[in-house]
Amino acid sequence: MGKKYRSKHRSTFFSDPFAVLDRGSLPVAVVLLFLFISLGVDDTMKGTALLLIPLTLICGLLGIRRLLHRVTPPLIALLLVVCMDALTLFYALSGKFALREFLQVLNAFCLTLLLLVLAGGEGDRPGRWMASVLEGGLALSGLVSIDLISTRWVSTPVLGILSLFSNYYRNLSGVEPGIRIISMFANPNVFAGMIGLGVLLSLGLVLSSEKRGERCFHLVCLFISALAFVLAFSMGASATIAVAFLVYLALERRERRAELFLLMLKTLVLTVLAAALISMTAFHAWSGIQPVPLLALVGGSAALCALDLFVGRRAVEKLSGSKKLPFLIGSIVAVLAVFLTAACSMTGGAILNPGEVLRRAAYPDAGDYTLSAVADGPVQVSIETQNQRDTMMHTSTVLYQGALDQASFTVPEDSMVVYFNFTASQAVSLDSVSYTGANGSDSVPLGYKLLPSFIANRLQGLWANQNAIQRLVFFSDGMKLFRRSPVIGLGLGSFENAIASVQSFYYETRYAHNHYVQALVDTGIIGLILFVGLISVSAAAVFLARKKEQFHPLTPALGAALVFMAGHAATEVIFTHYAYLPAAFIVFGLIGLCCGEAIPAARFLTGKVKAGVLAGAAAFLIAFLMPLWNNTQANQLVMMNLTFPNLSRAVEMDKFEWADYMLTYVVNTMDADVDDEIRQQADEYAQRLSQLDSNMVPFYLADYYLTTGRTEQGIAMVEKYVTYVSANPDTWQQAFDLLAHHERDEDVYRAGLARIKELMDAWNAENMGEIQVNAETQAFLARVIG
Repeated sequence: MGKKYRSKHRSTFFSDPFAVLDRGSLPVAVVLLFLFISLGVDDTMKGTALLLIPLTLICGLLGIRRLLHRVTPPLIALLLVVCMDALTLFYALSGKFALREFLQVLNAFCLTLLLLVLAGGEGDRPGRWMASVLEGGLALSGLVSIDLISTRWVSTPVLGILSLFSNYYRNLSGVEPGIRIISMFANPNVFAGMIGLGVLLSLGLVLSSEKRGERCFHLVCLFISALAFVLAFSMGASATIAVAFLVYLALERRERRAELFLLMLKTLVLTVLAAALISMTAFHAWSGIQPVPLLALVGGSAALCALDLFVGRRAVEKLSGSKKLPFLIGSIVAVLAVFLTAACSMTGGAILNPGEVLRRAAYPDAGDYTLSAVADGPVQVSIETQNQRDTMMHTSTVLYQGALDQASFTVPEDSMVVYFNFTASQAVSLDSVSYTGANGSDSVPLGYKLLPSFIANRLQGLWANQNAIQRLVFFSDGMKLFRRSPVIGLGLGSFENAIASVQSFYYETRYAHNHYVQALVDTGIIGLILFVGLISVSAAAVFLARKKEQFHPLTPALGAALVFMAGHAATEVIFTHYAYLPAAFIVFGLIGLCCGEAIPAARFLTGKVKAGVLAGAAAFLIAFLMPLWNNTQANQLVMMNLTFPNLSRAVEMDKFEWADYMLTYVVNTMDADVDDEIRQQADEYAQRLSQLDSNMVPFYLADYYLTTGRTEQGIAMVEKYVTYVSANPDTWQQAFDLLAHHERDEDVYRAGLARIKELMDAWNAENMGEIQVNAETQAFLARVIG
């Protein structure tokens, strides 16, 4: 008997070595996924990739039988997107930027493959396990983010562990006072996109849970994610998830729609109540233990579980057989719409506390106005206006600043919005404020009776939202970059590298805030086709799977998640963020796992084809592993001993950041007495670097050439620098400071300086922004060129 048992055990291990992990692996997988997502940040992403790549290869080899069955059209489409991103490493404008962006993509892809290998069981179980891991990891990030404004009993140890590896998680504030939480990832809009996926997956997992304990776990995750989503309050994410909810209801089985709708409704009510309580008590800069957020989280989770246990089933049974369910859903949606409209219009007074600023918006017509107010103490007000140009540039014009009881102001003709900023030196009850003028009168909204304060604060200036308007500028400038290389793009990271060369005024952003535009810039039409193809193939998989009589219970939730991702990608940087990409890629992997076989093309994926796909993916990972290892070794070599031979060796070793080592070599020769061989090497490196399009390299090369007496080459590099980063005022100031430092009594110098000034004047004449240099520089220019 013993021999027979051992033989069977060995047979099971070799046929499925991960079977032993299927039970009890969920908590460990949740924690590991959370850690890997968190350690995808800039200063640890290389180490994370060096761990994930071999781990993926080993697990993929051991679990090859599982993985072969899970090669589907959506997974192949995802692999093609990843491969296209990898190809851009060979021609990207900046190898350093491109590597950083690609490592985020690669880490997400590896995590997806790992979960596909580790998801065991038969039937629905692999998909449910994989979705539960993602749901749990996202809920854990929501818990940590909420606790940042609460007790910090949870967030302190978690972030303390992460801080052992990365400086990113040290000294997080957790909240934008009075507005919203910013999350442990320091980006509330991206966080809302992540945690919204958690909400949708949790809904699907709750509906398809048969055991009470399992259902309760998913309900808790649902409430954590829902509360974190509302507290982050991203308007773009909120609009797109509302559409996703409707899609979810349409995709869900008819007999389950009542249960889904009631679950959505219960979660919404409890979440809004908890969020309102938190916003009234703990939405300011954290200064000590604030128990309300954590208590609201625990209480809301318990209440949702209790409602589901004692109320939900009876209500579901009553509604499921009713033909009036669609009418009921439509009625409640209409009631919510009416409520939101009323909530935005029903206002009253507000309490001004010392040090606080109450910012409110109004839209008066052009003309002269005076303010009148009812308050029990002195109030100061600053009144400012924005026109379209101001909203694009995040600037404003102050119309009045002083005491509220003496305020009068003139609204210009091109005004889009007027902001009133109220402050008081002591606690004051501000009951009402109104403005009166020849062109009309109205009241300034102060306190909103039916809205939590953080939502009311975010809605100010909604009809002239400067973030939304500026995004249109990002899109337009992104299309200018796209036209430089429309077929294959400029390479990952090129938007950040080149954006200042096409701006009509200076602004700082690394991304286009629209992934469709971002894809065009980075990977061209080919990359956009691949990305849209990934979404389309995934959508086809969900749609065709849903048409079948038997389909995976998570199919409707995955369809809603896909709609949410595709819509949110048009307004935010989600597909270029280290924390969001793993969640999105895992959803694509889930769609392939749960729905991929429904696509007709899947029947052509024979065993040999699938093996070929996996072999190609493995070869791709192996091929990238060595240059990545060399990249880290080159960095370590130079960090340990910065010498000219080590820098030259690093240039040869590193296929990604070689330009950094070249530039360091060149710059270090300026302050050292070097021999002819080193000078010759520096000149060779400088010549190669001068061919690059870069936002900093030409500046250092200009310094190098001017220091070594080559004025004409130095001037040429200055001209390249100011042309490529022309929108940034600091660029011009640095350029003139450098030229002043290397002042020469030479015709070529004076002519070059005059040409640089002409470029600045021409830029000012042609663009919305204005370049200004300091008085010392103006005097220098007047003295040298008149």
